[in-house]
Amino acid sequence: MDAVRRLLLVTHRDPSVAGPAVEVLCATAERLGVELVASAVEVEKHPALGGSCATVGDGSTSDAGERCDAAIVLAGDGTLLRTLAQLGPDTPALGVNFGMLGFLSGASHDALESALERLATGNYRVVELPGLEVDLAGRGGTTAVNDVVATGGITGRVNELGWRVLSADGVSLDEMGTVACDGMVLATPVGSTAYNLSNGGPVLAWGVEGTVVSFVAPHTLAARPLIVAPKDEVEVQHMGRGAPLKVLADGVQVGRLQPGETLRVRRGGVRARLAFVDDTSFYARYRDNFAVPMHFGGPRVRASDRVVAPVDVGTGSVDA
Repeated sequence: MDAVRRLLLVTHRDPSVAGPAVEVLCATAERLGVELVASAVEVEKHPALGGSCATVGDGSTSDAGERCDAAIVLAGDGTLLRTLAQLGPDTPALGVNFGMLGFLSGASHDALESALERLATGNYRVVELPGLEVDLAGRGGTTAVNDVVATGGITGRVNELGWRVLSADGVSLDEMGTVACDGMVLATPVGSTAYNLSNGGPVLAWGVEGTVVSFVAPHTLAARPLIVAPKDEVEVQHMGRGAPLKVLADGVQVGRLQPGETLRVRRGGVRARLAFVDDTSFYARYRDNFAVPMHFGGPRVRASDRVVAPVDVGTGSVDA
């Protein structure tokens, strides 16, 4: 990859979380000849950025990120996703985990100096992330990298969501039924390990094409998650009465769906670029973040190798 000479910095909303790391980053960037760029909001949070090693942008993250080679995000997955959405597909972003899970992070917080060194020498890799394009009842569109969620309504009352799949060629429109549930999640492969995973939906490895549809607390035994073909479009209709549903893209509310209205979701092109300085595969990342480690006190014994002692029918005891 191209060496990074101009780097946008985004940090955790709480200045105390990444404060010491910002000072390390400033010193390392100066040593490597990397110019740091930060928005006015970031400089207000971290006075260390007001020194000679930082150039201040006057506007938002997207404004400050113009003409930057890459971005580095010292925060959790939520801040990283918002940064990716603002930057678009032109600027790769490296996440350094200062949050809870950090599944999307490409470097650990205790390896910040080496991460910056690898960016400065072009020794990093980039994963292109396809997004979801959303049409909210014809009133406008938005995009998401992780997922689109329709939820809310009236507390204590289930929602009724009708959904259908429109084929890529526009020939068939398949009604998939109406589901009583708390909401619906439509996720990209990257987003399949987020809200979709919590709902018991399937996890898609990065690189698999398709959109996952899963339901939040469905009040039926018939609602099963489905992976929709990458070029097909999903329509979701608010079939209930009363309160509108909230529509969220990557956890941020982008509108409301009134009773009777329909939102459409389809897979779009590359929406963002995620940078990594480690060589961890998706599968190792998935295992380390979500799998429960199994520890055995002794050698593992297969069930077929076990010897079952005879039972004394008269006493019910087991022979030693």
